[in-house]
Amino acid sequence: MVKPTEIPEFTYYKMDEYYEEIKKSKNFPEDFYYEIFTIAKATTDKKNRAECANIIKKQAPEALQLAFKSRKKITQKGRHDDRMISLLEYGLLSKDLDLLKLHDLMTRKNRELDFFWFSVHFLDRLLEHPHIISRFNGVKKFTIHLIGKGNKYDSIINEISKLTSLEEIDLEGDYEQLPEDFGNLSNLKKLKLVAPCLKKFPSTMSQLISLKKLRIEGDYWNRACKDNLNLNDFNWLTNLTKLKVLKLYHVGVEDMSQVVFPATLKRIEFFCLGELRALPKDVSHLKQLKKFQILSKSIDSLPSGFEDLPKLEYFELIAPKIDSLSATLLFGDASRCFEDVPRPKLVTEITYSEETNITPITEVNLRESIEIDSPKLLNFVLDNASFFPDLKKITVDCEAPETPHKTALAAFKNLTTLNYKLEHKLDWLLEGIEQCTKLKNVELYRFQESNTRDIKLAVRIFPSVFSKIEQLENLTIKNASALVVDTDHLPKHITNLTISEIKGIKAGTEEFDVFNVEVKATPILNLQEFYAVISAAKFNLGHRNNDVNNVLNFETFRHPEKIESFDFTSNVSQLGSLLKNFANLKALTITFKKNKPEHNNALTAFKHSNLKVLKIDSYNGTTEALERLLSHTPNLEFLDVFEARGFDAFPAVTLPQLKKLLMQSVAVKTIDNLNVETIEAVKLIQCDHISDESIEVISRWNSLKHLWLEGLNENGGIYPESISELNLETLFIRAHHKEEKIPTWIANLKNLRVLGINNFKQVVLPVELASLKQLEVLSISGCEFSEQVSEEFRNLNLQKLVYWTSKFNGSNMKSEIYEPLENKLVSQRNFDEEDSEVPFRV
Repeated sequence: MVKPTEIPEFTYYKMDEYYEEIKKSKNFPEDFYYEIFTIAKATTDKKNRAECANIIKKQAPEALQLAFKSRKKITQKGRHDDRMISLLEYGLLSKDLDLLKLHDLMTRKNRELDFFWFSVHFLDRLLEHPHIISRFNGVKKFTIHLIGKGNKYDSIINEISKLTSLEEIDLEGDYEQLPEDFGNLSNLKKLKLVAPCLKKFPSTMSQLISLKKLRIEGDYWNRACKDNLNLNDFNWLTNLTKLKVLKLYHVGVEDMSQVVFPATLKRIEFFCLGELRALPKDVSHLKQLKKFQILSKSIDSLPSGFEDLPKLEYFELIAPKIDSLSATLLFGDASRCFEDVPRPKLVTEITYSEETNITPITEVNLRESIEIDSPKLLNFVLDNASFFPDLKKITVDCEAPETPHKTALAAFKNLTTLNYKLEHKLDWLLEGIEQCTKLKNVELYRFQESNTRDIKLAVRIFPSVFSKIEQLENLTIKNASALVVDTDHLPKHITNLTISEIKGIKAGTEEFDVFNVEVKATPILNLQEFYAVISAAKFNLGHRNNDVNNVLNFETFRHPEKIESFDFTSNVSQLGSLLKNFANLKALTITFKKNKPEHNNALTAFKHSNLKVLKIDSYNGTTEALERLLSHTPNLEFLDVFEARGFDAFPAVTLPQLKKLLMQSVAVKTIDNLNVETIEAVKLIQCDHISDESIEVISRWNSLKHLWLEGLNENGGIYPESISELNLETLFIRAHHKEEKIPTWIANLKNLRVLGINNFKQVVLPVELASLKQLEVLSISGCEFSEQVSEEFRNLNLQKLVYWTSKFNGSNMKSEIYEPLENKLVSQRNFDEEDSEVPFRV
C-alpha cells in the first residue's frame, strides 16, 4: 500500500495509469471522487470506465451523482471548447458541484480560465446561464480575448467581479462597459485591459489597492491605432499605492496634473497618448522608478524631479513639443551618489533632440559613452568638452553643423572607441584625432543599414586624417556605396581591418600592416598592388575579389612568411607557388573554377608541413590531381570539401593528424583508401553516391566521437551495426529510401550526448533507446510515429527535444503519444549550433 505522499499528481492524458496507483491508497475511493468522476467521463479504457462509473453511482457525494446523470463525455480528442460545454452541463445539473476543481482536472490548468475566439461555442451556451461563472471562485487568472465580437458577451463580463479570488485579469475585446463593482476584486495584482469601445471606467477602480501591474490599451495594436477618447479620467491611479508597473497606450487622457503617481512605481510607459498635455508637476517622490518612456505629440513640458531619482536607468522621450531638457537628465550624472549609493548608468533616448534645447551643464559628468544624433547636440558636447573627462566611446551620427566648431574630437583624451557617420563638411571634427592615443576601435559608415546607396551628395573620399593614427586594434568601414578607400589613408598598423559594401579599395604606395583583413562585397581595384603593400597574417577578401582568370605573383607578396590564413581563388597552376612562399600558412581555402576540369587538373603543389586547415570549394577534377594536393599537406587536422565532382574515389592518402572531415555535395563513391588514425568527427551531407562499403569503413575508425550522415545514397542499405562499437558522443543518421526501422543498436552507445534519427518510417519509437540515460539532445524529425511512446522514456534526462518539423508534433498528433518524452521540455524546431555544428568546426 502506498503512502499518500507517493500518489502521483493527476495528469489528464495519463489517467489510467493514475487510476491504478490511487487504487492502492488506504483512502480509496473517498479521497479521489472528483478524479474518479473525470476518469469515468473521459477514459477510453472500458474496464476503468465501468469501475469508475459504478463508484460514482453508488458511493460518491450527491453533487457528483447528480452531475453524472449527464450523458456528455469529457473528450480527450476534441476542443477545449467541447470539454467546457460538458462542464457547463454538469454544473447546471448539480448546483453544489465544485466546477473549479473539475475544470483543473480536465484541463491541466493551474487555477486559470482562458477564453479566446475559438471558445465562442461554449460562451454562446454560457450566455444562457452567465451566473455559472461565479461558481469558479477560487480561480487565480482570467483571460478572455474576443476581438470583433461587439458587446454580445457583456453579460459574461459583468460576472467577473464575483470572482473575488482573482489575482490576474487579461481582457481584450469590444466591451462597452465593465461591472460597476469591479473594485470588489481586492486581490487583483495584475490587470491588462485592451478595450477600444469601453465608454468609461467603473467608479470603483480606485478600490483595486492590491494592483501591482496595470496595462490599459485603447485600441488593438496595428498600424491604424486610434485613441479611445472615452478613457480620459485616470485620477483613480493615486489610490493604487502598491502599483509597480503602469502602461497606458492609445487612451484619450489630457490632464494628469492632479494624479499623484504611487511611490512604489518602478516602470512607466505612456505610448501614443495623442491628447496628453499635462503630467504631474513633480515626480521626485518616485524613488523606486527605473524606467520612464513617453510618446506624445501634445505634451510640452516634463515634471520636475527626474534628475533626483536614485534608481532611474532608462529615460525615453518622443515628444516634439518639448523644447528644453536638463543636461543632467539628458546625459545622466554618474558622479552623484544617493546616501553613498552610486547612481546607476542612465540610458536616454531623445527622438527630437535636434529641436530640443539643453539647459547649461554645471557639474563634471563621469559618463563613459555618448551618442550624438543632431548638430545641436554635437555643438553642445563640444562646447562643454571639459565637463566630460571620462568619455571613452563617442558615436557621431548626424549632419554637419552649419559652422565648424573650434573644438574637435581630439579634446577627448580618453577616447577608445569612435563610431562616425561619413558626412560632407564634417571632416574638421577629426582634426588632431591622432592625439587620442588611447583610441583602439573605429567604425566608419555612411548608412547604418546595409545595401543602401547614396543618391545625392554621395561621399566618395575617405578622410586622409586617419593615416596619422599610429595604430588601431579594430577599423571597420562599411555601407558607403560611392566611397573608394585609398590604402595610403589608412593607419599604418591595424590588428583587424573590415571593409564591406563600399565602391572599392585602391592600393596606394605606402606599406601598412594588418593582422586580419576581411573584405565583403567590395572590389579591390588593383589586387596585385594591394598584396604588395599590405602585410597580413589572415586574408579573407570575399567573392568580389575572386581572380580565377588571373595569375598572381606570390613572389611579390609583402612578408609572405607572416601569412597564416588565406583564401585562394587564382589559377590553380600557381598553387604550388603559394605553398612554397607561404611557409607558415595554417589555414587555406581553395575555390576552384567551375566547369573547367582542365584548370582543376593543372594544379601544382609543394610540400607544406605547417598547413592544418584545408577547405576545398567547387573542385571538378580527377582523383590524381586531388591526391597531388593532399599528399603535399600531410599534417592536416581539418578537411572540408564542398560541391566537388569529377572523381569517383577519394585519394589514397595518409593523413595521420586529421581530426575532422566534412564533405557536402561531393559526388565521390568511395573513401576506402583514406588512411586516418586520429579522426574524431565526420560529417557527410548530400553525398548521394557514396557506397555502403565506405560507410562500413568509417564505422571502423575507432577514434570517432562525432558522426553525422545525412542525405546519402537513397538506395543504400541499412546502417552497419559496427557503428555501435564506436565511442560516439554525437550521432545523426537519416534513413535511406528503403530503410524503415530505427536501429536498436543505438542503445549500445552509452556515451552518446546528441542523437538525431531522421526520416525513419517506423511507427513506434524503439523502447531500447530509453536506456540512453546520459542522452541530453534528441531529434526525431521526419519520423511518422503513431503508437504511444513507452513510459520508460521518462527515465531520460533530456535537455532538448527537437521534433517540430516532423509528423511527431502536437499540431497533428495527440500529445499523449509523445508526452513521456516531452516532460517539462519546450520542444524546438532545429538543433542548436553547439550540438550540430560546433563539434565539426575548426
